[in-house]
Parts: sequence; structure tokens; C-alpha cells
Amino acid sequence: MFELLETTLTKGPWLLGERFSAADIALGGLFGIAWFNNRIPDRPVFRAYFDRMNTRPAYQRAGQRTWPPELFKQQP
Repeated sequence: MFELLETTLTKGPWLLGERFSAADIALGGLFGIAWFNNRIPDRPVFRAYFDRMNTRPAYQRAGQRTWPPELFKQQP
């Protein structure tokens, strides 16, 4: 499965090529959770996709609402 995803993302910045689509919205959240939990291989194309997703304002807002920073503060 990772090989297919890598091939697809190598062809274009988004899953369907040059255009950001509902496919990226559907995968983006799951991808972010899996990436955070080290469930996705650390390949350059995956890192670049994750970085692109993180530049999108709506993705950032969704992340802030879903995983507020205070959840990740280290306890003394």
C-alpha cells in the first residue's frame, strides 16, 4: 500500500495530481495521525506531503481543534 501511495504522490503534489481534492481531505487527517504515531515510513515523498498538508490553513485549524496544544504539554 505504501508503494502505491508513494507512486501516486510522486506524480503530483496531491493525490489526484496538481489539484487538492476531497481525496486529500479524507487521507490528510488519517495520514497526520499515522505520521505522528510513526506508522508511516519516513520517506521523502511522505514527509513532503505531510509538510504540504500542514501549510493549509483549514488543516491547521482542524488540527488545533482536534488536538489542542495543551494536550501535549509535558507534565512536571
